[in-house]
Amino acid sequence: MFAYLGSTLFTVIVLLMIKIIYQVNTLTFINQCFLYGLAIFVAGISIFVYQTGFLDSFLKGFRQVYHFVLPKPRALIQEEKRLANDALINHWRTSTMNGLKMILLGIGTGSIFLSIAYLFIY
Repeated sequence: MFAYLGSTLFTVIVLLMIKIIYQVNTLTFINQCFLYGLAIFVAGISIFVYQTGFLDSFLKGFRQVYHFVLPKPRALIQEEKRLANDALINHWRTSTMNGLKMILLGIGTGSIFLSIAYLFIY
């Protein structure tokens, strides 16, 4: 939760400093903040949806079609199974994805919030 709030606050401060230092046109600043924030927010949401497992069956079907078209050697399949069962790698992957998700959602939220706040002031 700290990563989310910290990245939101940091984003707002950095964007305000950029606005003051470079003296960007207000309407351009509002539009760019909103569009960049929306793109970053969508990236964070896509990580969230991937972690929930909502698209697992869909991705599994594409994986099966891919393996049918381009078969893998048995050694590579065994190595992938070994890596999939490694608890240390799974823990690292989960914690990294959670941190990245929180940071992306925080940056996106901060940027969108700042653009909407500036829009009301403008």
